Amino acid sequence: MPSQPLRRRRRESPEQIARARRRHIGLLALLVGAVFASSLFGGFVWTDRGDLLLGQHRLQSLADLPAAMTETRDAFRSRHNVGETDTTAGGSWQPLTLLSNTLSWSIWGGCAFCFHVENVLLHLIVVIGLYTLGRHVLSQHRHGVRIAAWSAALYAVHPGTVSTVAWVGGRPYLLAAALGIWALVSFTRLQATSKSHHGHALRWRVGMAGLAAGAMLAHETAYLLPLLAVLIAGFESKARGRSAVFGIAPQRLIAIALLCGVLATILLYRVLVMGGVGFSGSYPADGLFANAGTALRHFWYLVQHSILPGEPVISDAWAISQGWGVVETLALLGVIVLGGAILIGLKLGQPVAFAAGWLVLWLIPGIGIFPSDHYHTSQTLYLASWGIALAVGYGLFLLWRPLGRQLMPGSEAVVYTPFLLVLGVMTALSNARWWTHDGLFQSEIANDPHYMEGRMELAKSALERGDHDQAITHALTAIETAQDKSYTGYWSPRDTYLTLARAQWALGMTTEAARNFETALEFNPNDAELLYWRGISRMALEQFDDAEADLQKALQLRQPFPEAEADLGVLLARRERYIDAYPLLSAALDQGLGGFDRHAAMALVMIDAGQLDAAAQQLEMALALREDADTRARLAWVSWKLGRHEKATTDINMALQLEEESSDYVLGVQRKLSAGPPTEPDAVASDESMEHGQQ
Repeated sequence: MPSQPLRRRRRESPEQIARARRRHIGLLALLVGAVFASSLFGGFVWTDRGDLLLGQHRLQSLADLPAAMTETRDAFRSRHNVGETDTTAGGSWQPLTLLSNTLSWSIWGGCAFCFHVENVLLHLIVVIGLYTLGRHVLSQHRHGVRIAAWSAALYAVHPGTVSTVAWVGGRPYLLAAALGIWALVSFTRLQATSKSHHGHALRWRVGMAGLAAGAMLAHETAYLLPLLAVLIAGFESKARGRSAVFGIAPQRLIAIALLCGVLATILLYRVLVMGGVGFSGSYPADGLFANAGTALRHFWYLVQHSILPGEPVISDAWAISQGWGVVETLALLGVIVLGGAILIGLKLGQPVAFAAGWLVLWLIPGIGIFPSDHYHTSQTLYLASWGIALAVGYGLFLLWRPLGRQLMPGSEAVVYTPFLLVLGVMTALSNARWWTHDGLFQSEIANDPHYMEGRMELAKSALERGDHDQAITHALTAIETAQDKSYTGYWSPRDTYLTLARAQWALGMTTEAARNFETALEFNPNDAELLYWRGISRMALEQFDDAEADLQKALQLRQPFPEAEADLGVLLARRERYIDAYPLLSAALDQGLGGFDRHAAMALVMIDAGQLDAAAQQLEMALALREDADTRARLAWVSWKLGRHEKATTDINMALQLEEESSDYVLGVQRKLSAGPPTEPDAVASDESMEHGQQ
């Protein structure tokens, strides 16, 4: 016989109910604050540094607003750092998150602590929303309010929530969760059956639709809301002794249709304005069945990390199914058995079946069918974890309450408190993993050596702090890992080869750097930054025609691009096109874009113009940045021309000491200085010709 829900034996007064709810919410707030206080010490890590610090995913002016409404996150980012993207439809579209980032930045600026406080508050809103939702779902079960409160407490400290709350970049998932959960709460306010009390139906439907739209515009995981509404409506209908499908009240059916309409409107907008929905999901395996097998293995991987204690450290490196084998068959059978058990449990009105259905639905985005560049991330488990918390919370209460025996209210704390303490300590300690950028990815790759993106983040970080050897090591490891076709995962070939090449460039490995800039361009042919770097590497290799073409094209693709203009000026000066070089170099130096090569190139322009005093100043500034024998000898030559013989002698001696075997230019300047001061006009003309000829 189907098990009947345990109904309350006595009704509490409205004052008692309100008092209990306030007490529960207060305790949940204290719990969230205590456990996630350690997350407040974190900084900006991973994509935070580009999205917020560099302004790649926040509005910097009103002119950015149209792009925010018509471009995906990656396309919007590219407007600030690359030049072009191949598509505007692929990837995640998060206009509400972008506006949230903008508002928070306008209030707090670069205060990482403030952003973390906002995340904790959003998590608290989600926790309270799930407590409220749990009260409705379990309203026909005895002690349902207490079970909902303990389940919300377990969820509040669940390690599966760490990466979303402790990482500022978890904002899209937090916003979508907060708005989506309260949209479902609004849904539960509508009459559950045709005989239920009618109250403010229009108000709740409008509020639900608005919250659902906001959730879907924060992150695509909220596209699941119509399915979640069906799950809730069917379960509550069954709990009231009616059919799980045909017993749903008309008001709720209208609300479900409204949610579907909101979703359809957003999808239609993406198709018409952005050129497509942007759904992904094809794993790099051979054939449909291999892809399906990979997705099934992904699913159970996520289920495992939802259930096991400890923070789930999930990378998107995952073994690809090479063919349909035993593992894939067992995974399929497991899904069939799980689905069947959930349907039977829902038919019997079991809360654990509802919890399992909740878990499965929220894991759907994790198998790679939603718009994203990643197959899955640990953010997938954020709302899914409530399914585990609800099932465990309900099970613990049944174990603590012997059948037919009355309990003292609150006595169940004896069994729940140890779980909360253990999970709370684990979560509080796990927050520290998100404090620093390098610490985060060192722990990630220690957990999964195939995690290519983690390797690349460490390579970029090493490049930023000047540890070029370490940057090369991590970049080469990422490239080697990417060659293993038995694994899937996210990596950016463009970023990888660019980072590798820049590290090689900094170490003077010019030929290797030029080759890797070339490789990066094979993946992004119209990338302004890559063209710029290939241009300056070709200039160093004296491939002047090709270098000029690259720099000119980079300037066509991106405006303004002051660095490219400055180095084009350097190239033109080296090609003795001083009139063309002067405005480019002058503008760069006025903007503070100095550098050894740029000051040295401006010195050549000044020499050509006969402004030797200005040339001497530029050479001094260049040498203050880097010592170079030829440049020091050029300063000696300029000083000699200006009659500063003692200075000229000192500089040429320094030039001779800088190299074991002096260049022809250094030796030529030494001979000029040894011949004495220039006295005849013809000699002066000859000197200047020699000077330019050396370039």
